[in-house]
Amino acid sequence: MEQQAVQLDRETFSCPICLDLLKDPVTIPCGHSYCMNCINTHWDEQDKKGMYSCPQCRKTFTPRPVLEKNTMLAALGAIERRSGFGRKFKEEV
Repeated sequence: MEQQAVQLDRETFSCPICLDLLKDPVTIPCGHSYCMNCINTHWDEQDKKGMYSCPQCRKTFTPRPVLEKNTMLAALGAIERRSGFGRKFKEEV
């Protein structure tokens, strides 16, 4: 049962693009969260189309959404990093 909780933490605090702990987390309009740099890089590649999509659910956005830091995820991520979760996560992967 405890192992399930650890799996939830990995999914909650990891960026689906870089697979690392979220750095400067942002949540896009569909509700998925990414590192600000990761989603900006992904969307920079979509600039020519003028349509931006979520890498997970493929929902599209026009115009490009303005990104703001998800302060709740940032605070929780900082707690997890201080508790050693980041080190444990890297060792297990």
